[in-house]
Amino acid sequence: MKKFIMVLMTVLVFTGCSKAGKHANFTVISQSEIEKSVSIKEVEFDTDKINYLYSPFNEGDLENGLYKFNTDGNTSYVLFNSKGVKYSNISFAIQDNVLKITYDSEVDEGLEMRSFFIISKKNENDFDTIILENNGKWDHFNTVYL
Repeated sequence: MKKFIMVLMTVLVFTGCSKAGKHANFTVISQSEIEKSVSIKEVEFDTDKINYLYSPFNEGDLENGLYKFNTDGNTSYVLFNSKGVKYSNISFAIQDNVLKITYDSEVDEGLEMRSFFIISKKNENDFDTIILENNGKWDHFNTVYL
């Protein structure tokens, strides 16, 4: 009986520890790797899974633009939310400890689409800053969710 209780307690402790950081399993559309320790996955936008990660998230509040979501020091989510704007030529590169996201945008009335990316790094030191460049000019995130 004591062994059973010890095994049960061990399982409960490990189960509780494994849920310390929230992660959702998104359906992957495409995947690439930049620098050997940073991966970029384009995934299907799933409101329920985003709500699981960020309970105050409200899809109806999203305007056109880019949004960044953080879960921990090594994983970030970037959403290109298009309402009347077409985003294209999205690319990612790391230089001098900076992740640069480059893209083009143009007005396209009536278009609504979303591109959602997971950025995972193995080490905290892989990059410490993200910059955006839209049509060759500096840009910014609409909102950063912590």
